[in-house]
Amino acid sequence: MTELSLTYAVRSYSTGTLGRAICNARNHHWVADDSGGEEIGAGELFLGGISACAVNMIERVAQEEERPLEWMDVSVEAYRDPNPPPSDRLVYDDIRIHFKMWGVSDEDGEALVDTWKRR
Repeated sequence: MTELSLTYAVRSYSTGTLGRAICNARNHHWVADDSGGEEIGAGELFLGGISACAVNMIERVAQEEERPLEWMDVSVEAYRDPNPPPSDRLVYDDIRIHFKMWGVSDEDGEALVDTWKRR
């Protein structure tokens, strides 16, 4: 059996409004603003991808391993210096990921998070 490879593609393009981009993946489109804009910021979308990946992967692993995960909540917070030196403009100083799970023991929950970290 051959292993399938997955290819993901997302495209973003300028809108003529400084600090705003239109993004698309497959047939879905959304607006991403720079920090402080009206729409969801690109950094928020990046962190949302991390949290969605964690939820989806951990739910799948729990099912595969027959762990009784009923529900989960993953939140991601990132901190960045508002006035960084020019060389560090796009670097987060700290990223914190919080996992809350229902239905599994603390031991099972920790094992699931450890699996996510390794992958």
